[in-house]
Amino acid sequence: MTWFIVFFMANVDPFAVKTLPFDNRNECVAYVNDPSNTSRLAIEVIDIAGFMDEILAVACLPESEIPEDGEEQI
Repeated sequence: MTWFIVFFMANVDPFAVKTLPFDNRNECVAYVNDPSNTSRLAIEVIDIAGFMDEILAVACLPESEIPEDGEEQI
C-alpha cells in the first residue's frame, strides 16, 4: 500500500503530496517529523496554498483514502 502526506489548510482544500510516495505509514510519519525535510515540505505547501495560508494539520494517509481524480487536491 502506498501512503502520502496530506496537508489540511485554513483556506485551501486539503491536498496530498503525490510526488512523495511512501511504502508504509511509519516511513511517511518519519519523513514528516525529520527536520531535514522542512524545506521540501514548505515548497510543496507554498506551491499549492501560497505563503499566507495556515496549516491546520498534517496526516499520512493510504492511497486508497485519496480520490483518484487526477489532481493532488483531495
